[in-house]
Amino acid sequence: MEKSIEKIWNDAFINEQSLIAPKINDLYNQKSKTVINKIKRTYEIDNKGLIPMAIVLAIVMSFLSEAIIGIYSSLLIVALYLFNKKLLNQFNTIDVKSDNLTYLKNYRKIISSITSSTKKLFVFAIPMAVLSIFLIAFSIKEKSFLSKFISSDTTFIEFFGIGLLIAICVSIIGIIIFTLSTKILYSSLISRLDIIIKEMEELKE
Repeated sequence: MEKSIEKIWNDAFINEQSLIAPKINDLYNQKSKTVINKIKRTYEIDNKGLIPMAIVLAIVMSFLSEAIIGIYSSLLIVALYLFNKKLLNQFNTIDVKSDNLTYLKNYRKIISSITSSTKKLFVFAIPMAVLSIFLIAFSIKEKSFLSKFISSDTTFIEFFGIGLLIAICVSIIGIIIFTLSTKILYSSLISRLDIIIKEMEELKE
């Protein structure tokens, strides 16, 4: 016999694997595409929600005769929207021609980068924004909603101290909210992405 039974079995096994491999790759491509689309859509919806918030804040504050503070606060929210949009644009820099595993790893790195940048935002930028609102309120005094906290005896240092304390409290609350919202909105999706990456790495070994 030209072919032994063992060789026939080996050849059949190799042919079977060559048929299975593309199916497995297609399965993981589909799974990863689904997860990535959900993550991307959640990020976009989350960020776009800032625009209505900015508009509503400006309108409400204007009705309360606090147009200056309202418009300034709305501009800060719009700036936050643009900042987040710039972070999300990092996803567009990934080489779509790369293999699926490389693409997913790069996608995961950008998610980590966005999370890190957002945390820094709550630690540094948000308190500075809140503090700047207090400084504007102090400068316009009687026209500000914070005027009831400002007496003729209130010094700039005292008011600055109050603003700084509130800014720190806002930062702490913001970090807590960010942590909870990230866990609720993204935790399960990111975990699924990590599992797919891990399984694909194991298949390559």
